[in-house]
Amino acid sequence: MINYFKIILTVLFVLFATKFSLAKEIYRIGFSQCAQHGEWRKNMEAEMERELMFHNDLSLTIKQAYDDSKLQIQQINELVNSGIDLLIVSPYQIGPIQPVIEEVYQKGIPVILIDRKINSEYYTAYVGGDNYEIGKVAATYIANKLNNKGKIVEILGAQISSPAIERTLGFNETLKNFPNLHNISKIDTEESLEVISDSLTAILERDPDIGAVFAFNDDYANIASKAISNSAITKSPLIVGIDGLPNPGGGIELVEKGVLTATLIYPTGGKEAIEIASKILHQESFEKENLLSTTLIDFSNVDILRKQIHKTNLLQTDITKSQDMLINLGEKYKSQQLWLFSITITFLLVIILLVLLFRSFKTLKVANKNLERQKDELELLSKKLEKATQEKLKFFTNISHEFRTPLTLIVGPLQDLLHSSNLPSDVHQKAVLMHKNAHRLLQMINQLMDFRKIENAQMQFQPGNFDVISFLKEIHESFQALAEKKRINFTFDSTETELKVWFDWDKLDKVIFNLLSNAFKFTPENGAIQIKVKKDKPVVKTLWEDELVIKVIDSGKGIPAKYISHIFDRFYQVEHSGSKKGTGLGLALSKEFIEMHRGKIFVESKEGKETIFTVKLPIGDSHFNMDSNLLEASKILESRNHIENYEVYSDAEHDEKDAEIENVTTEKKVILLVEDDNDVRLYIKECLKENYVIHEAVNGKDALTSVEEDEPDLIVSDIMMPEMDGLELTHQLKNDLKTCHIPIILLTAKSTLEQRLEGLEEGADSYIPKPFSREHLQIRVRKLLELRNKIHERYKSQYFIDDEQGDLSRLDKQFLNKISKIVKENLQKEEFTVEELGELIGLSRVQTYRKLKKLTGMSASEYVRLIKLKVSLELIKTSGKSISEISYEAGFSSPSYFAQCFKKQFGISPSDYAKK
Repeated sequence: MINYFKIILTVLFVLFATKFSLAKEIYRIGFSQCAQHGEWRKNMEAEMERELMFHNDLSLTIKQAYDDSKLQIQQINELVNSGIDLLIVSPYQIGPIQPVIEEVYQKGIPVILIDRKINSEYYTAYVGGDNYEIGKVAATYIANKLNNKGKIVEILGAQISSPAIERTLGFNETLKNFPNLHNISKIDTEESLEVISDSLTAILERDPDIGAVFAFNDDYANIASKAISNSAITKSPLIVGIDGLPNPGGGIELVEKGVLTATLIYPTGGKEAIEIASKILHQESFEKENLLSTTLIDFSNVDILRKQIHKTNLLQTDITKSQDMLINLGEKYKSQQLWLFSITITFLLVIILLVLLFRSFKTLKVANKNLERQKDELELLSKKLEKATQEKLKFFTNISHEFRTPLTLIVGPLQDLLHSSNLPSDVHQKAVLMHKNAHRLLQMINQLMDFRKIENAQMQFQPGNFDVISFLKEIHESFQALAEKKRINFTFDSTETELKVWFDWDKLDKVIFNLLSNAFKFTPENGAIQIKVKKDKPVVKTLWEDELVIKVIDSGKGIPAKYISHIFDRFYQVEHSGSKKGTGLGLALSKEFIEMHRGKIFVESKEGKETIFTVKLPIGDSHFNMDSNLLEASKILESRNHIENYEVYSDAEHDEKDAEIENVTTEKKVILLVEDDNDVRLYIKECLKENYVIHEAVNGKDALTSVEEDEPDLIVSDIMMPEMDGLELTHQLKNDLKTCHIPIILLTAKSTLEQRLEGLEEGADSYIPKPFSREHLQIRVRKLLELRNKIHERYKSQYFIDDEQGDLSRLDKQFLNKISKIVKENLQKEEFTVEELGELIGLSRVQTYRKLKKLTGMSASEYVRLIKLKVSLELIKTSGKSISEISYEAGFSSPSYFAQCFKKQFGISPSDYAKK
């Protein structure tokens, strides 16, 4: 079996070798064209392309120099470096181009000069018109037409090329044979073509009996013809050009139309150049100098020549079509040959496969049965492993969350002990050690939870546009005390005073904190640590133009070179790092967080001298797709920093009844604690009981009952509780008109940003993660209540009259708007009471009073009176009625009571306000 296989492989190899050995060698020709403007040079290139149809083994690459010698030299070198076999060149200027042509020739690459020559013999062949002969023919023709006497004006070509030099030389030497012919002026066109018209007009004004104009080419001759037509002379001179192109607007058409007297055909030599190139490359005999003959065309032979050109073009078209057909047939032949070759190979492979399949059929049949049995066993095992893994991960996650609750009861009391002034020094030292290690345990739990989320692709990325300089300065200040304690020179150096960057505050904070913690851990006393910040350009081109560079530099003992490549690996720790051990997750998580920002982090270290950690982050937002949900979440976080403000007003005709209700309330603010853990609830109560009346509930369901009975001023609630959790409690309270105004602080072991957003989405006013400090909780509670008091003061301000407040929740806005609408609809009803207002709103009198009092600090009657005063302001501005009429229309019982209320609210009498 193996012998057959070897034989087939040998046959395939022979087939491949035979096929590729028959491939024809392709010769590469490079053509450096001095310029592309003008139909004459386009015809030259077209002739080359047509001639290439008859030379299948030649390929042509054309480069245009656009009348630029430096560019032409560069392009010739590029063609040589690309590996051409032959160079065709039409040099723009002899002086600059000649050295590079000679260099190419001396390298052994054949060089064909076309149209233009050089002052050297270092070239292989020349192809072009006989320019000296063209000048002679033109001079003889003009002499015959002018009967050997007259004045001639010559329009020169640029005298930096051989055609221009040779034509004028042949022309003027031939004129010497006719003594009565005088070349009175030569127009130099080297600077611009405008000089032709200007100079010729001046010559004709000075000497109107010019007999002939001889131009370097047909284009110059055409310009001269137009200038003569615009002049005042009566007899037009002969106009003779060179090129004789058959194209529209070419010399032949100009002769037919009488614009030119005659033109001389200047052959392009494109066809001949390709023919000679083929001979050179195939080592056939050829002539070095190939001068092409010219033909003079005037009105006597232009018609015959035009017909000949037309027939030639038709023949050329037929040749092109035939060539295309041959190419198509050749392609079909190659395709068929390829198909045949492919079919042969396929047939041989099929034979091999059939034999192999036949031999392995029985083996596979047995193996399939074994595989099916093993597959079922593996699937069952995989399901068991998956279930076990998920259970372990679930347990891991839950137990990590549960660690936070006992940590709260460790860290909080320890902070209270540390703040105690009468603590013995030895006990204080032990308390500091306990507090430090409790925080260390919390940090390790946080790192493990972050690691778990990254493993399960659940880590949320919440970027915002922040000032990174102020962000880093805050972190620098937080480490300043530690630096002073260890006598470390800790500095912050930035080239920018302010720099906005898109980054996730929480994640970058963890990265910088981790880098600085490591730096302080391994830097000895009297050492130095530096944070350096600058804005820089990326070394490698990226989607962003600028990047932020943060360096954390320490003068510690450094990292050995053999450990550098593993420093960001998970759970990796450098050996012999002393007693300062960790989880080995800090730097690994830092790298993950930086890569979320599309940034980079790397380390450089000199053992015994310094270590430099560098973080690079893109500036701008083009490097990642800004998810609308992320941006919305950022807005939620930002907006929740400003606790919802509730502002309302009232009326005063039932103040006595409102005062009765107010007397029922207590002087201290009432706070409801909702927490299922007795120890944590007791600790929170101890933190707050000195300044507040504390009510307690063990879950959300119990809390709802307590809220209905007592209506607290503020609620502090855990999230994870049985029966009803904190999120559901928050949702129900914030979506109930009677309770949506009560501030809620969520307190939980879940500290991640996405979990925080979940609580804020439900309407929570603040969020405190466990473990927390006593001061943090006390300050947050006090600030929320102070903010509510400030809102009350603003409502009582004499200038406040706005109903539409952006700080209010949706339900509270609807509540106040509904009150305003009901009051305005019942302005003329003398007996309209607060009880009726409550019925129309859907609340009892007590609930209405409590709601308005909590929102605005005002009674219901005071708020109703403010609405009436607001109506009166509009009436004073627009109605033109008397103050007395306005007072009754605004719903007041008398003008005197209206004036009293108006002045009390706005500090000015109604009549004085009307005058203003």
